Amino acid sequence: MQTLRTLLFSTLFLLPAWAVAVPDSVQTGCPEVKLQVEQLPDLNIPRAGHEVFCVNGELTVAGGHTEGFVPTPTAEYLKDGEWHTIQMTYPHDNAFSVVLRSGEVMLGGGSEQPIGIGQTFVTETYTPLTHSFSGYCCLQRKRANASALELDNGRVVVAGNWYHDDGIELFEDKAGTLADYNGKRLFTYLKDVSVERAYPFIFRTAKDDALIFGGITTKGDSLWSTTAYSLKGDSVTIPLLNDWWPLCTDMYHSSESFYGDADNGLYAYLLGVVNRDGQVAIAKVVNGEFSLLPTACPVPMRCQGEDICYCSTILVDQKARRGYLVGFSKDYYKAPEKPWRWYVLSIDYTVLPAALTLYYTDPVADFNVYPPILTPEGNLMIAGGLYHGSNFTPSKRVLLLRVGQEPVVVQGESNYWLMALLILVALLVVCACAYLINIKRRRRLSGEAESSDPSISAGASVLLMQRIDQLMETQKLYQNSDLKVTDLAAALGSNRRAVSDCINSQKGCTFSQFVNFYRVEHAKRVLRQNPDKKIVDIYLESGFANEGSFFRTFKAVTGMTPKEWLAKS
Repeated sequence: MQTLRTLLFSTLFLLPAWAVAVPDSVQTGCPEVKLQVEQLPDLNIPRAGHEVFCVNGELTVAGGHTEGFVPTPTAEYLKDGEWHTIQMTYPHDNAFSVVLRSGEVMLGGGSEQPIGIGQTFVTETYTPLTHSFSGYCCLQRKRANASALELDNGRVVVAGNWYHDDGIELFEDKAGTLADYNGKRLFTYLKDVSVERAYPFIFRTAKDDALIFGGITTKGDSLWSTTAYSLKGDSVTIPLLNDWWPLCTDMYHSSESFYGDADNGLYAYLLGVVNRDGQVAIAKVVNGEFSLLPTACPVPMRCQGEDICYCSTILVDQKARRGYLVGFSKDYYKAPEKPWRWYVLSIDYTVLPAALTLYYTDPVADFNVYPPILTPEGNLMIAGGLYHGSNFTPSKRVLLLRVGQEPVVVQGESNYWLMALLILVALLVVCACAYLINIKRRRRLSGEAESSDPSISAGASVLLMQRIDQLMETQKLYQNSDLKVTDLAAALGSNRRAVSDCINSQKGCTFSQFVNFYRVEHAKRVLRQNPDKKIVDIYLESGFANEGSFFRTFKAVTGMTPKEWLAKS
């Protein structure tokens, strides 16, 4: 140990001063890594306001407007290293698209005239196997800049509009396919909304229900509202949106942010949010409940001496179990003709607090801005978009940010500090390991008996914690007032010690505190939805054995009595 300490302090002494002069984001604990950019073949037609999706293993762009801000009734798909142009039934500029479970794609609405004027009723379907489009039926309300989402029951929710009345409608295909129109396929209007918006978020909360929130006003102004709408029931209030507002983007597909397990009733999404000071954070929405995701460091707002403007929704790679929030240099808006950097914030949501890594590129010449899409290989593609910040001069450029493989760290002066930091971390890990080994050796020598340890590794502990949370959220085990750690372990096929240690290490609390947190959260939901419900019914339904336990625990968790909390919320 003395030798290791000597080595550590010698290394610290020998490090030059520049090795510890780290950038802003590293001072917050978020590492920075350089990312490679690859240029793919250009689109055949420059376009912006288009839809981008991946179906049948092919990257596809559809609609939008081309040079002169004129809508184009064309689409393109990438195959064998080339973009192939196909004709659409209608032009769809600033439309919505939904990749359906059938493998087809629904496109609807959009601007009626050049320069983004007006709205349309028209919808059509794209069949990737034949690379063909066909029109079928009309929306109940003409729309542009809307959002859409397919529910588990096959219905499609549509909401949002631009310079026109908003509202919620549903599409139902009773014919069974989108290929044969026989009058059984139609949109039906569901309800009006008091808060109208464009580009709203639509998150599933159940197999046949969804929550609609966020976005901007129908005339493009900022919208800061806590009101959300579900398909069933009246509007609801989201307390988190008092302080944090969803990051807006002009192309959004709800399925891209999903990280849950619909088969087991877990509807979970990641969401980028920002407060009034401009600080970005990560939120999670689980079965309609909003909360901030704990992160190992704050979301970095600066890198390479530049302020970052995050411009995308969070794209979740469920295979890699990471989410990506994409941004670019904020000064782009002052001089869009200059080369600028892309930034990608990687979010490892399998650990708590979530680990963040910020990737950055070299400045990219002829910078084109458009929301990215996740490719089948787990990379990020940016196709077309605004060139020099103008809708009249869209771009045909296609870039690939290779986050699906280990990013290449370019050696240079800007990375010396990172190398030094990694060396220090490695030395500290060696010292810690040696210290623990020394303690165990002393215990063995002193005759301390070591019983069999049923604890699990750090990686397995993370996975076990996910299973515990999922079980608590889907089966509501906390409603059993006699729930014991052995009951939870039995349901998981694990053992008491492993479950207890997992909760302690991952959540930083005891089993009893963990279960009581779920009980209080359930009580809060009931109070919010049914404020007139009897207290005895609320605490019994939430899993508390008696009224005294309920009030003590509620105040310990929230700092308020139920009545005080309800008045404040």
